[in-house]
Amino acid sequence: MRKGLLLLALLALSGLGLAQRAVSFRLSLPPAGLGVGLEAPLERNLAFRGYGDLFPAGPSFLAAGEVLFKPDLGQVDRDLRGIRPYFGGGLGMLLPGGGNADLGLQLSLGVEFLLDPRTGFFVDGEYFYAFGGRRFGRTVIGANLR
Repeated sequence: MRKGLLLLALLALSGLGLAQRAVSFRLSLPPAGLGVGLEAPLERNLAFRGYGDLFPAGPSFLAAGEVLFKPDLGQVDRDLRGIRPYFGGGLGMLLPGGGNADLGLQLSLGVEFLLDPRTGFFVDGEYFYAFGGRRFGRTVIGANLR
């Protein structure tokens, strides 16, 4: 548990240090959840995303950090500018209410549509696979504000 809290603290600090570039608001189904995240570009087609999602039905909390390959299709064809498919993964921690924390692998696959240079809408499929055996997939929709 102590290692999990240390990982969560490092995730929060690295996210705040890196990601003053985009704030995301997230809604996930199933299970129903709300969350916020921070995203920062690392290189031309790479981004770091850290986020936390609250699932009130549990209640439980998921915190994760991911590195995403996120190219802009406008590099290939100017008509596709603003469409950014992405995939990637990282580590996540699920903190169920009244239970033990589960550390695991977090995978993401999605697409972001830029409405203007500062606002984007995204649809994301995510899968959490805990090292202890627990796993679940979900669909996330949200908005990035730069």
